Amino acid sequence: YHPNVAAILGKIGNMKKEMGDMDRAFETYQQVLAIETYRLGLNHPDVSITLHNIATIDAARGNLRHALSLYEQVLSLQCQVFGEDSEALAVTSACMEDVYERMGDDDRATDCFEEALRIKMMIMGRKSLQVARLLHKLGKLSICREEFKMADIFLTKALASYRLNSLSNNDAWVVEAK
Repeated sequence: YHPNVAAILGKIGNMKKEMGDMDRAFETYQQVLAIETYRLGLNHPDVSITLHNIATIDAARGNLRHALSLYEQVLSLQCQVFGEDSEALAVTSACMEDVYERMGDDDRATDCFEEALRIKMMIMGRKSLQVARLLHKLGKLSICREEFKMADIFLTKALASYRLNSLSNNDAWVVEAK
């Protein structure tokens, strides 16, 4: 139950996740979570990271509702620990968007991405490549919702940012946005 053991197990869980062994990664992260909550308490930033990793694995394994439940816990914890405008919240919101999109709930997906976009723009500025990717995704979601004017606005902004970041016309993101 030493925090260093949790850190090492976390790295092993990351490696298993990268190798695609989601079941073993899930088990490893569960061990990490047990150690962290015992040693660090429920409101520690490391606990939010581990819960986020477990939610990501749940989403990858198709346990979408449980993943969303965990992401909600992560958001609550991140708000307490980092404040409402942290990059961690933007990342979690974007992950939730992916889950909602997979569930076919484009409205909730859009809400999550708009929150991620708001935070990323505040932190990184409007010209950031990460902001451009979020605009691109919002454009794609707008197309799914048949909101073509909004899609055009989002994709035009994404393309402008791609150009500012010196992406070539042959880049996959640029081609898709066009």
